[in-house]
Amino acid sequence: MSFEDSNKVYSFLSRFYDLFDLIFLLGSKGNPRSGLLEALSDTQPHILDVCVGTAASSIRVATHYKQSQICGIDISDAMLSVAQRKLTQKKLTNIELKNMSADAMKFSDNSFDAIMVSFALHEFENELREMIFKEISRVLKPGGKFCVIDFARQDNRSNQAFMKVWTLIEPPCFSAFLDIDWRKHFDAYGLRYESEKEFSFSKLYVLRKA
Repeated sequence: MSFEDSNKVYSFLSRFYDLFDLIFLLGSKGNPRSGLLEALSDTQPHILDVCVGTAASSIRVATHYKQSQICGIDISDAMLSVAQRKLTQKKLTNIELKNMSADAMKFSDNSFDAIMVSFALHEFENELREMIFKEISRVLKPGGKFCVIDFARQDNRSNQAFMKVWTLIEPPCFSAFLDIDWRKHFDAYGLRYESEKEFSFSKLYVLRKA
């Protein structure tokens, strides 16, 4: 899916996108957004949330790590509008939202202590996704963490059945995303695999920039 197509889809989905998290409450291993709190810490003052959407992950992290400043970027004005409304309601002042494309970020090199992406990478065609990885590596500081939560192949039979159905509503690039070798794929970008943790229908991957 291109950014233009993604923008159209998410403009429609923005009105009920937060219901998406109910999917993960159906599984036995919990919502993967909680894993971000384990992967990150208050020693990472500047955090970038790529494809921030309605800021579900940013809000969870910002509420827990109040000393951290989070910048969330997205190209969907509709999503950003929903996110800003939520921030206002929760009176969170440590999150800033920007309309910005993930494949051409307007940040200097080595700007962020940590970068997170939640349930967005599986939507993009391979070439675009690789451009995003390159940009993430560029703006992440040496030693900084890159945290990804997204769909992943499942061992549990009932979860496998769910994923087969879910694959039917996702773009063709979805399967290619599931086949990424997280231990080796990011070597070209100077990002070293550190760990992964399974959640309901998904995983949290943690990498670190050399």
